[in-house]
Amino acid sequence: MVKVTIHEQSEALPVSPDMPDQVTDSRGRTIRYRELDPLQESRLILAIGAEAAMNPVYVNVYAIPAARVSEIDGDEYAIPQTQAQVDAMISILGREGMDALAKRFFPTADAAGADSASRAATKNSL
Repeated sequence: MVKVTIHEQSEALPVSPDMPDQVTDSRGRTIRYRELDPLQESRLILAIGAEAAMNPVYVNVYAIPAARVSEIDGDEYAIPQTQAQVDAMISILGREGMDALAKRFFPTADAAGADSASRAATKNSL
């Protein structure tokens, strides 16, 4: 007779940071995201209003990343349809979630910052 041993894990296995459609923030939340098609992006711009849409930093750093979130720790989220829903998603994500998304969506910003810091350290050590 074959003896079978079952080992139960009390914690879920960590998700690989290399998953193409998700990130883990500093609070340990798994944030899944989706691509927005042009129609979804245009509807988001209409939802946030003309004044906010004219601010490229707000659109590209806050509104679009927040709208791309599809799931946080298994809780599913629809694409925001109003400014209030965009604001709510930004609040849910918080600084930790927004930072994790920014690192994924804008990797060159981190690389450029690290590179300039490295150059400054090298320059100061000469």
